[in-house]
Amino acid sequence: MTSDIPAGDFPSGHIPAGRPLFSLLEDTLVSAESGRLTVHGRWGAVEVTDSSPLVREALHRMGLGPVSLENIPVLFNDFVLWKSSGKIGAQWLRLRRTLDRLGGCVVPSLGLQDGAGPILSLIAVVGNAVFRCPHVADEQLITIRPGASIEDVDGDHVLVCDGLSYTAVLHRPPATGIVKSLLDGETTIAEVAAGSEVGKEVVSDVVAYLASAGFILTEGTGKTDRTSTGHR
Repeated sequence: MTSDIPAGDFPSGHIPAGRPLFSLLEDTLVSAESGRLTVHGRWGAVEVTDSSPLVREALHRMGLGPVSLENIPVLFNDFVLWKSSGKIGAQWLRLRRTLDRLGGCVVPSLGLQDGAGPILSLIAVVGNAVFRCPHVADEQLITIRPGASIEDVDGDHVLVCDGLSYTAVLHRPPATGIVKSLLDGETTIAEVAAGSEVGKEVVSDVVAYLASAGFILTEGTGKTDRTSTGHR
């Protein structure tokens, strides 16, 4: 199936060395009646206007837990294009339109190449949250937003901060150690990597995900380093 959505660049986007994973919140239900899809979530029902096989397959897989959407055959070439050039293909743009519409029902997660599941997941606390992963340079001075802290929530380590659209669940190392290093004060991706046994690529991935959720502030601006996330 073709799409009339043009391919394009992902401005200032981060291309993870790890595995981008996506799922739906556990209390989200997808129903199909009269050929139309409806996603029922904690903020109400969202009618999905695109009921293409791509969207149906993606939502089905996401309902099973964190998955690599590039494993959907029609998305594979777009994934290769993105990893090699940073450009976004038409099929991914088509799916992203639906994911943006679903907002906080979508859970973006980050996995390593070990296939052992996510190390970090972003859980929305508002219905209109939108995920975009920005680029943060290795030598750029960064700090965690004031007021952010790690809390124990139902046995999980969760990074929280009032006023943000997401919390960040730290499932396993090295995510927890990276966040603790960031909480120590102003630093850079390169410094965090040098002070641990974690490669810069992994630290960069974690920082980019945290930046997308609004947790990261950049040098001299006092502003969140993120693109198109949060309230719309």
